[in-house]
Amino acid sequence: MREFLSRPGLVFALPLMLMATLLASAARAAPVEPPYIVFDVGSGEVLAEHDAFAPWYPASLTKMMTAYVVFEALARGEVTLSSPVTMSAHAAAQAPSKMGFKPGTAIALDDALKMLIVKSANDIAVAIAESIAGSEPAFAARMNDASRRLGMTASRWNNPNGLPDAGQWTSARDLAILTRALVRDHPRHADYFRIQSIAIGDKVMKSQNKMLTQYAGTDGMKTGFVCASGFNLVATASRGGRRIAAIVLGQPNAGIRNERAARLIEAGFSAGSGFTSRNPTLERLRPLGPVPSRPFDLRPYVCGEATKAARAEKAPGPALLGPVVAAAAPVRVGILGGAAPVIAMGDGEEGEVSGIAATAVASMAAVPLPPRRPVPLVLRGPLADPAAVQ
Repeated sequence: MREFLSRPGLVFALPLMLMATLLASAARAAPVEPPYIVFDVGSGEVLAEHDAFAPWYPASLTKMMTAYVVFEALARGEVTLSSPVTMSAHAAAQAPSKMGFKPGTAIALDDALKMLIVKSANDIAVAIAESIAGSEPAFAARMNDASRRLGMTASRWNNPNGLPDAGQWTSARDLAILTRALVRDHPRHADYFRIQSIAIGDKVMKSQNKMLTQYAGTDGMKTGFVCASGFNLVATASRGGRRIAAIVLGQPNAGIRNERAARLIEAGFSAGSGFTSRNPTLERLRPLGPVPSRPFDLRPYVCGEATKAARAEKAPGPALLGPVVAAAAPVRVGILGGAAPVIAMGDGEEGEVSGIAATAVASMAAVPLPPRRPVPLVLRGPLADPAAVQ
C-alpha cells in the first residue's frame, strides 16, 4: 500500500494497519486498492490519500464537471436558470439512469440541473450539453478546457454523463480540485448538491447520496457507478466552521462506499483545527510513485458473476452511518409547455430499468430547499481511527 500519510512532517495520520483494514474487502475482491483522498475544503490541504493520481473511470461523478461548466455559462450570462433545455433524439436515446422524456420536451435549466444531480439523469446531461454548447462534443471541449484551467491534470472528458467510455477518466486528486472549485467559484449553486429528492407528477426520485440523511452535517455532493469504475462517491460535510471532503472510488457496493467516506470524513474532523499548515495542498501534492497510464477496469470484480458477492460485502467494524436526519420534502420539478408522459428509468445507480410511469406538470409551485443538516453526531470509537472496532 502506498500511503501519503507516512510522509514526515504530517500531523494528521491514520495508522496504516487500520487504513488497510478499511480497504481490506475491496483489496480482496480486486488486485488494486481503490484510490481515495480526504481534504479540507476551505484550505485545500490534504489530510490523507491513497493513489490519488491514479486514473479512474468517473461514472456519474462526471456530472459534477458538467455542472461546473453550466455554472460558468450562467456566470457569463450565456444562459439563465429559466432558459429552456430541449430533449433531442440523441439525448433521449441515452441509457439509464434517465428521465425518459420524449424528444422535443423542454425543461427549465434550473429543473434540469436538479434532475442531473439528484436523479443523475443521463438523458438530461446530454440535453443540457446540447442546449448550452450546440453539441455534445462541443460541450465536452468546454469540460476539458475547464479541467485544464483548474489544474486537473489527469482528466479527459468525452461525454457529459459518465456513461462507459474507455477514453474518459479522471483521478481522486482531480475530483478533489473540482469539488473545491465548485464550492469556491459557484457558492450560489451549492444547494443543488444537498437536495435529497425531487418529485415530478406522482413520481419521487431520491438522491443516491444516502449520506445526506445518514451523516449529520453532509452538504454534498455526488455518487457514480459503472461496472468499470465500481461505486464512486464525492462527499462533503461541515462541522464547527470546517468543511471536510472525501473522494472514495472503486468500491464493491454503495453501502461500503458510503461508510468508508463517512469514516474518512470523521477522521478528518477528529484531527481538529489549526493543524493543517504543514500538510501539502491539493496543488502541491505529488504522486509517491509511478502512475498507471490507464484506469483499472473493475468490471470482472463488481459485475457479472461477481455481482452477488460484491453487493453482499460489508465494511469492517460497527457502522458509523444511520438515520440521523429526517427526510426533507421532495423538491418539485416539471417541464415546460404542459403535461407530458414520463418514464423514469433506472431507480438505482446500476441502471436497472423500472419502467415506472409518471406525469410531468409545468409551472410547479416552488418548494423550499431542505434546511442544512444539524451538526451534532454521536461518535463511535477513537476519533482518529476511521476503522475502529468497539
